[in-house]
Amino acid sequence: MDQAPLSPPSEPTISPTVIPVPLDSPLRTTPIHPLLPEIRVPGEPLPSHKYDPVNCTPIEYEKARTQLEQLRQEYPSPEEALKAQEQVAREVKQKMGDAERKREDVQKAMDKKIKERNTEMKVLSKYQEVKVSDIPA
Repeated sequence: MDQAPLSPPSEPTISPTVIPVPLDSPLRTTPIHPLLPEIRVPGEPLPSHKYDPVNCTPIEYEKARTQLEQLRQEYPSPEEALKAQEQVAREVKQKMGDAERKREDVQKAMDKKIKERNTEMKVLSKYQEVKVSDIPA
């Protein structure tokens, strides 16, 4: 009954047909939600809720039908759906803020290491200059 250890679940992969559009692309003009002004989708010809926020293409409702039905069952009233939408928008905003803070922390750590390296290089070069000048000719 030797069994191989379970492997972790595979990471979702982006299919070759789905190419993410950068957040700063000029194609993106309309915010997807008032709490998330930095995430935009094209403004025309469709309303913003009919675009995929990753690749800025119109959502294909035939492919998303099962997900939409599941959401309709989970949030039967418009009020519940709006409340859930607000909650998710707040969570996304929080995650984006956390990611930005992490990026800033990493950048500060990198800057500090670069400064330390430069200082060490200056000390080393001074040491080498002194050592070379002490060698009798």
